[in-house]
Amino acid sequence: LKDTDRFAWAPRMDLWFIAQQARKTLPERYIGMSMAELALEMGFACHAVRGDFTLERRPGDLALRGLGFDNHPDYPYRVELRDLPMTYRQDGYRHTTRIETSAGEITFSLQLTPDMAASGISLPFVLSYPVESVDDLDRVAEVFEHLEVIPTADAYSSFHQRVGTNGVAVANGCIAASPVHLLLHELMPMDRFYYAYHDSHERIAEFSRRVTPFFDSLLDASLLSEAEVILWGANFDRDLTWPPFFETEILPWLQKVARRMHDSHRLLLCHTDGENGGLAHLYRQSGFDVAESFCPSPMTSVPLSIFREDLGGHSCIWGGVPSVALLPDSCSSETFDRLIDDLDRELGTQGDRLSPLVLGVSDNVPPDADLARLAALTRLCNRQ
Repeated sequence: LKDTDRFAWAPRMDLWFIAQQARKTLPERYIGMSMAELALEMGFACHAVRGDFTLERRPGDLALRGLGFDNHPDYPYRVELRDLPMTYRQDGYRHTTRIETSAGEITFSLQLTPDMAASGISLPFVLSYPVESVDDLDRVAEVFEHLEVIPTADAYSSFHQRVGTNGVAVANGCIAASPVHLLLHELMPMDRFYYAYHDSHERIAEFSRRVTPFFDSLLDASLLSEAEVILWGANFDRDLTWPPFFETEILPWLQKVARRMHDSHRLLLCHTDGENGGLAHLYRQSGFDVAESFCPSPMTSVPLSIFREDLGGHSCIWGGVPSVALLPDSCSSETFDRLIDDLDRELGTQGDRLSPLVLGVSDNVPPDADLARLAALTRLCNRQ
């Protein structure tokens, strides 16, 4: 770590920006700006994790989103289906994909409406999943065996150059930390996954085995980019990815990914935006370097100071400001002032037994945020 003239502060702004565009309330001076330009104008570092989600997509970039993978102009790879018939249709706000396999068809549908955009949402919600029961696992595994990962190092380089020195362009590796985590996070209704994980564990293990080469290809492609930091694994939570599940299905993959990244002098970032209580000891074992989007109390049970102690200097924390603090209807002026005082003390606390801190908003700056409060946090970091 090096001394700096101010404290690192990088709030995520894309959801706020998307919502203001959709509502036609974006201040004129920000119109046409990239996220990197917006952050520079607002006086803080650019939150550049995975890509700039205010950019326009190419037709078909969401065709495979129901499998957990969208394509984006900033990613270090593209995912394409080979040698299986596929149809993708966009009817109004609905996106539907059908893929023929040797064992039958799989279908999934998603939806992205103007009301969702007005709330800052940039990716469609799932209406129907590719895996409705364990009987669909073989068909979906066959699809993954026909997915090709195409490295796009030049696309990531453009992202890296756009962010420049006002942030770190974190490359998109994989939101799901492992194939089984992918089933839980993207491919199945959550309640059905839990039943299947208990009742059909061997079939899920076989699915994981068949999908592993695809995950290896994602990792290989990510490492071909010039990225200094790569995201792998997101949305961990004490209840949803409970500690025994995390230890069995996620920890080995994070350890594997961390070794590959560290061997190539990269850092591993995980998006730890859920309820982190009870998981910190596993985080320490995982080898990841950045716990990004850490969400503290009152939105979770874990205060920032306790989480810094729990990680014990093993990982940098990026986050620490609960998004509700920026909403006057949810957080009074008096409560916000106390938060500023608490953060002022926390930012001045360093030591080998505490994780270093990059201040950010967990998970994002909300569409209805009071920008005066955002500016107050900027002033706090500038005077540290």
